[in-house]
Amino acid sequence: MSLTAGQLFLSSYNNQDGQTSTNFSLTLSVPVTNAKRLRLLAATIPNLFMPFAENDKRWVFQVGVTNYLMTFPTDTRWATIGDFITFCNAATTGLFATAQNYATGVPAACPVSLSYSAGTNQLTITANTPGTVITMPAWSWNNTQGTSVSYNANYRLGWTNAAARAGVTSLTADGFPNVFNRSNVLYVVTNISATSNNDNNIGNVLGRIPVNIGWGGVINYENIHTDFAGEAFAKNFKEITIQVLDEDYQPINQAINAYFSLVVGVHYD
Repeated sequence: MSLTAGQLFLSSYNNQDGQTSTNFSLTLSVPVTNAKRLRLLAATIPNLFMPFAENDKRWVFQVGVTNYLMTFPTDTRWATIGDFITFCNAATTGLFATAQNYATGVPAACPVSLSYSAGTNQLTITANTPGTVITMPAWSWNNTQGTSVSYNANYRLGWTNAAARAGVTSLTADGFPNVFNRSNVLYVVTNISATSNNDNNIGNVLGRIPVNIGWGGVINYENIHTDFAGEAFAKNFKEITIQVLDEDYQPINQAINAYFSLVVGVHYD
């Protein structure tokens, strides 16, 4: 096997125990030596990503004088917006039925229901008791890698205002409910790439993959920018770690057997 191969063929199929298809490490058969630049040439990954993750699974708003916390499952998807509404409103097991008091953490059913308007593509929260004031807090996003902030779900569901909003009996979102697509793009982060620049201070992004197919399909990406390559972090390497992040630079997860394969081009000194 060549020490100066122009392409590295990598797959999560060869990951280590306890690793996933979107966060794994590999050991090359022979080390790469005198690498100067790297380029993500191609990638294939199934789109089986669930809509909610650790950083945006919590939804918080106030009904009357009580703040409620609802927690979305991170291992569930909904085929239609109707399925999502049914899940939220279900008695006993639904999202609102399993809520808790935000201040105390004590289980407390949130006394509202959720509806969807196809004409405006917006969600509306309606209090069970007419005349009750519903208050949505100001949206506050935190895209620091690995953190979890309650108000991130508010934004995903369409409440994007920079100031708190209130409504009597009902409150309608100002944006659309993004409850199907986890991310529009994927970022591939490795220990061998360097010099990337972005708005979250992550300096080792190898490439950006557009999510251009619906859930259940396979993303096939080919890099047409043949004249561009990023700096290698080190000239010589044999161990490679790979992690996939969503568009908010958060770790993205899916089934371990949803294999992620990629081809990395290497320019040598």
